[in-house]
Amino acid sequence: MASRLAIRLAAGSGPTFGVDDLACAAATHLGTWADEGLDVTWTPVHGGVAAMQSVLDGKVDASYGGLGPVLRFRAENRPVRIVVSMARGLAQNLVVQKRITSTEQLRGATWALDGFGALSHHMARLLVRALSISESEIGWQAVGPPPERIARLLADTIDVSLIRVEEAISLDLDPSNTLHNLLGFADLKRLVPVQPHGVLATTEAYESAHPEHLLKLARGMIRASRLLHEDFACFRKVYDRYVTVKVPDEYVCRIWEQERASGGFALDGELSEPHWSAQMALFWELNPALPRIALADVVAGRFVEAALADLGTAQALDA
Repeated sequence: MASRLAIRLAAGSGPTFGVDDLACAAATHLGTWADEGLDVTWTPVHGGVAAMQSVLDGKVDASYGGLGPVLRFRAENRPVRIVVSMARGLAQNLVVQKRITSTEQLRGATWALDGFGALSHHMARLLVRALSISESEIGWQAVGPPPERIARLLADTIDVSLIRVEEAISLDLDPSNTLHNLLGFADLKRLVPVQPHGVLATTEAYESAHPEHLLKLARGMIRASRLLHEDFACFRKVYDRYVTVKVPDEYVCRIWEQERASGGFALDGELSEPHWSAQMALFWELNPALPRIALADVVAGRFVEAALADLGTAQALDA
């Protein structure tokens, strides 16, 4: 029997998973990493910045987090590299206090973030820009992961936050609170078509020393994403195991259909040049003071390329 390989991963989403990072949970729960001969252990941390820092500190081998922290670290000459994408967008809604009934009223609002530079901040900046609102007109507050942001919303000590779609649905269905969804999944996709998303990343040193681990990581992630896309039963199985906020059955099916229709699952590991050129262009527009880097500096595409050579592309599989 071939020896199994161990890898330590940091989860920037903390101890819970939402729909837009469910592929990581699926790779574990559906056994796609285990089938590759990979034994994964998770360390929960708060936010993609902390997840990437834990890799640089040698506490873990790779991390899941938003693409923004990886691009920032690399622009600051830190030796980090993206191995595979585990989504192509965010399954979130913009949840606000009921007194806010239009996007114009977001001017002057307090807005809860996971942390500055985190995925929630990156997406929020793109959203306010799309709404022609200056970032200086928002009262940004670093609050923490979704449970903390929701607690602040319920206590009415914050006005606005991007919240995972299943959590937003649960809040919207509960008549006891003073919250509502100002912008839903489709609204956010229209306003921010190229959305930041989660990636698995590591260091140059680990990439050089452990290519077999990273190939298995990429293959397992792609296979998990395809299972989630292709089979609602697989999606539901992972959802029920890892998503702590429950919603009625019809909403779970609706969430899955939205993810499929929007191309939310990274069926080919999403490291293509057109996609990443667009992502990086938006990142530099938001962060003009950072030095520019080339795509090849930060994207370690060889593992996804090798995985797709074995698995085929999603387009080829549909043909």
